[in-house]
Amino acid sequence: MVESESSLQMSAQDFLALRDFVYSKSGIYFREAKKYFLENRIGKRINELTLPSYREYFNLLQGPKGLQELKFLFNEVTTNETSFWRNPPQIEAFQNFVLPEAVAVARKRGANKFRIWSAACSSGEEPYTLAMICREKDSLLRGLSVEIMATDISERVMKLAMIGQYGSYTLRNLNPGQLKLHFDQKGDDIFEVKPELKELVVYKNFNLVDYQGYRSLGMFDVIFCRNVLIYFDDVVKTKVIAGFHEQLNPKTYLMVGHSESISNYTSGFELVHFSMATGYRKNT
Repeated sequence: MVESESSLQMSAQDFLALRDFVYSKSGIYFREAKKYFLENRIGKRINELTLPSYREYFNLLQGPKGLQELKFLFNEVTTNETSFWRNPPQIEAFQNFVLPEAVAVARKRGANKFRIWSAACSSGEEPYTLAMICREKDSLLRGLSVEIMATDISERVMKLAMIGQYGSYTLRNLNPGQLKLHFDQKGDDIFEVKPELKELVVYKNFNLVDYQGYRSLGMFDVIFCRNVLIYFDDVVKTKVIAGFHEQLNPKTYLMVGHSESISNYTSGFELVHFSMATGYRKNT
């Protein structure tokens, strides 16, 4: 008989094995203090699969069905707390300073397309926020087609993002005018992103530690990667930031979380201060 989820215990050895496996596949590093988190999240999946132990689950990950199971594992261990217009000072800095500057650089370069990458896009709140701003800045972007590439390691949250339906809690930072302009109400507390926003966003399953895969995404004028680097150790941070640097056009921006800094991991960006927010501009 399989033990219940609540009684199944993760040994220190199993924790280290699973922690190191997750790190090798995703770059996400769980310190010993996160043992309970990993035990709880993976325990739910073990219970669904009616496996007798964490060791058996680890064996499954390394077996012929491991690649498929990895998708479920990523769904369980990634954190997806987000909202529209998250960290308003930073979004406003993008709206008022970064976007106009990046558009001017793109026009000077002779570009006919303006591309933004929302890395670790979760359930879509960030890329749709950026799409809202681009729609509202239509005159600024006139003559440029806009593409927002939204990527995430979790296929489950990307499927939710593509549906584009949200409740009032995740929309709490929007004003009534924004809600009316960009959403259709589908129920008492269900609001769906309008088609003209959805058409600006392209979703792709992508793992940020797939360093060789960055080039396949193409070049960008702005990259957003907020509240993600905190889950990586210094080695992975350095490689991910280098990948972003390579895929950014010259003199364009990388926006990271307000509590994150990349100054110790690269010399290819300069720190730019805005009102109550910061960004990193590629040097060349």
